[in-house]
Amino acid sequence: MTIEFFARLPLHGETQYIPGDNRNRGDWNRQPHASTGAVSSSEVGDDFAYVDYLSQVARAAEINGFSGALLVNAPFGDEPWIVSAALARETKRLRFVDAFHPGHFSPWQATQMAASFQRISGGRLVWNVIQGGSDGLLRANGEPLPHDERYVRAIEFLDLVKGFWANESFHYKGRYYEANGGGLRGPLARAPIPTICSAGTSDGAKELAAKHADYYLVLAESPDHVARNIADVKARAAKYGRADHIRFGVSVDAIARETDEAAYAEAKRFFDEGVRAGTVKAAAVRSTQMSDTNRARFERYNGREVADFDDLFVEPHLWGGFGYIGIPPGFAFVGSYENVAAKIRQFADLGLSWFFINGYPHLEEIYRLGEHVLPRFRAPKLVSAIGNAGEGDGEQAVPLVSGGGLAARGNG
Repeated sequence: MTIEFFARLPLHGETQYIPGDNRNRGDWNRQPHASTGAVSSSEVGDDFAYVDYLSQVARAAEINGFSGALLVNAPFGDEPWIVSAALARETKRLRFVDAFHPGHFSPWQATQMAASFQRISGGRLVWNVIQGGSDGLLRANGEPLPHDERYVRAIEFLDLVKGFWANESFHYKGRYYEANGGGLRGPLARAPIPTICSAGTSDGAKELAAKHADYYLVLAESPDHVARNIADVKARAAKYGRADHIRFGVSVDAIARETDEAAYAEAKRFFDEGVRAGTVKAAAVRSTQMSDTNRARFERYNGREVADFDDLFVEPHLWGGFGYIGIPPGFAFVGSYENVAAKIRQFADLGLSWFFINGYPHLEEIYRLGEHVLPRFRAPKLVSAIGNAGEGDGEQAVPLVSGGGLAARGNG
């Protein structure tokens, strides 16, 4: 199975330190004028704006062999489609995994926008269809439907998108949408439909993935939970004849260093800063506003007595400490380059082939992962033999570096 890696573009500020710290890059700090690094004063026409830093991150991902980059859709950050459209012209191959709520677009508008993006970018758009989250926050932003209905509507939404894409005259009547003869025509119809990703562990989320997703995305929580969710979605996909079509990906952060000890020191730094800044209490309060699934997950990994950072290891080299201090996605592979690679292989063995993996700050950690972790997963290359005088121009295979053992700190 081929493994592909995806970085992430920080659309609402960098997180080298706890969010809000003035040492972070971006306009989302408490006092932007006092910040260091990539920050603009939010004035139109600034010589250097935050999008210029995002451009650096995107190009770094491409240079270091990432297949694409995830753009998270947060209500307090920049909008993914707008940013990725700008960055598509500054990159060559990088795919953009844009998260969006179907309720924010009409199916036809989304179809036309995606087809145009595909034509402009050379087919580099991936959709991450999201529907979960806090009902209160979504209602604040104009979403009237409760959780389960949002997923029913999203299934219809994608019914129409696929119908518009495949037919010049598409007809459909559902609970939330209907179409009477619309469809892509001409050059737009020749654009490839975006790869579709979705996530979520509720019944509605799994039904959406089963019917429409090319990739179902999970968090890197306990491998047992991951395996059960994959098996459940595969069984549901079989009802639509898609059990062999749907594939799986995982979202996880990484703290990878030369040694386990150096990686643990960095994890402890984040933990200690979060405790000092009070983000632990804030994260606990926010957990009461999460969806039922996310609240249960928070309690499962973060709701017990915690004395220090190492109490938050779910198992060796899998740390739930980011969730404890309120930094999503919450889980991280922590350890030496060798042991982080071994952790990736462990999760790949569960059936995961897309790894959305990044660290903080994004720019530097993309280079770190690209130089020390990703090469361990590249196919062997044939190179000219050196120092074999008289043996002609023979070639030898360069083997992949093995992942190493799993002995490390953790709670088993």
